[in-house]
Amino acid sequence: MINHLSPESKISRMFDKKHQQFRFKYRLLTAKSRVLPNFMVLGARYSGTASLVKLINEHPKLHGTCQSQIHYFDGGLFPEKDNFLKGENWYRAHFPMRKEMPQGHLAYEASTFYSFHPLAAKRLHDLLPKVKLIFVLRNPVDRAIHQYRDAKRHNREYLPLINALQIEEKRLAWTLKNKDYKSGTFIHATYKTRGHYQEQIARYLELFPKEQIKLVSIEELTRHPNKVIGEIYRFLGVENTTRKIDSINLPQVNLEHESDVRNYLQDYFSRRNQAFYEFSGKSFNW
Repeated sequence: MINHLSPESKISRMFDKKHQQFRFKYRLLTAKSRVLPNFMVLGARYSGTASLVKLINEHPKLHGTCQSQIHYFDGGLFPEKDNFLKGENWYRAHFPMRKEMPQGHLAYEASTFYSFHPLAAKRLHDLLPKVKLIFVLRNPVDRAIHQYRDAKRHNREYLPLINALQIEEKRLAWTLKNKDYKSGTFIHATYKTRGHYQEQIARYLELFPKEQIKLVSIEELTRHPNKVIGEIYRFLGVENTTRKIDSINLPQVNLEHESDVRNYLQDYFSRRNQAFYEFSGKSFNW
């Protein structure tokens, strides 16, 4: 067995990286012969998007990108580079060749940042006005807590949860005023703001007809996976070939010792959720 710190392991990783770079150069050279996506999965971060993508990938006619989380329409997460400036060919390079896509097959991209990023909707519409959009949503209370715990685990947050929630607007004020959408605050500390689903989806409805948009709650997918995945396939216009799904596991949020946090968030989202139900014409029972 090769130790991951051994010279052999380092050489192996170096060759893997070189091979990946070579393969992507080929993809760039053949970009004009590649398809653009027919639909997008725009999940709110920490909303269980990966669970839906896993099911979609089982369909023989649905094809994803060569790597996950491309971050094209949002420009990426790193201040020193902007993926959107790399252009359409760079984006196309992530998709299958046109000759590899028989009639009736569809390509797609999944992203957990496009729904939240203020510039992504227009950029996406400019390139893909006919694309279908699937928004994956989760109870914003659970979603916010999940995001905080991930930030804490990766040392991106130093405050206790209740304090981080209470000062979120103050933290964000400068970032939003200066439209600094690559700041760590905007990317990692928007616990409540990412749950403002109505204003996010409204940006897309200003550009796309509602017939091209489908809203899916991860709670409903978890409870009734066969029903929901069947609805998604009908929305996409492909036959339902997926196996019978027994269950989908979604990480649970345990707040037995933090009832003040849940009460705070439920109070914060109560009116917003009700307004969103009326806006979307669908009650998610959050």
